[in-house]
Amino acid sequence: MHENPKQDLRQLVGICGIYCGTCPRYLASRENDLEQLKEISQATGIPIDKIHCDGCLSGNVFPTCRECIHGFRQCAKEKNVTWCFECDEFPCQRLYHFKEVHIVNGISHHAYVIEDLRYMKEHGIEQCVKEQEKAGTCVTCGKRLYWFTKECPRCHTKFLSRNK
Repeated sequence: MHENPKQDLRQLVGICGIYCGTCPRYLASRENDLEQLKEISQATGIPIDKIHCDGCLSGNVFPTCRECIHGFRQCAKEKNVTWCFECDEFPCQRLYHFKEVHIVNGISHHAYVIEDLRYMKEHGIEQCVKEQEKAGTCVTCGKRLYWFTKECPRCHTKFLSRNK
């Protein structure tokens, strides 16, 4: 679980519906995962000691998310909404395109953004985060897992992602 659930709750749900709590850019620094931090650093050119994010709606957003090429941040600002599900045009073509990109280890963590946003709209952010945290935690040892994990690095339990 994240450090302060009440404080972080809204920050950990991206504008687009992605749950930031299992994002490598959010989780790697908290887990002190040097291997993952090195991968992020190599991919982005950001020094390891500067890799830290507190979630999409926080004051400390990872640069590639803050400058999101998909345009969710700017669109939400223009539409005066926090999350896409609050928009009159939801679901839009931008979301349909987004759910088809960024596949790691054969897993698209974007695949269910529209369904997740619908769930948030119907059940609330808190319930959605609760479900996402459950789905992103190893059932055997309780380790938080990255969204593209197929096997728990701690206990080697196979993790079957719904995004496969």
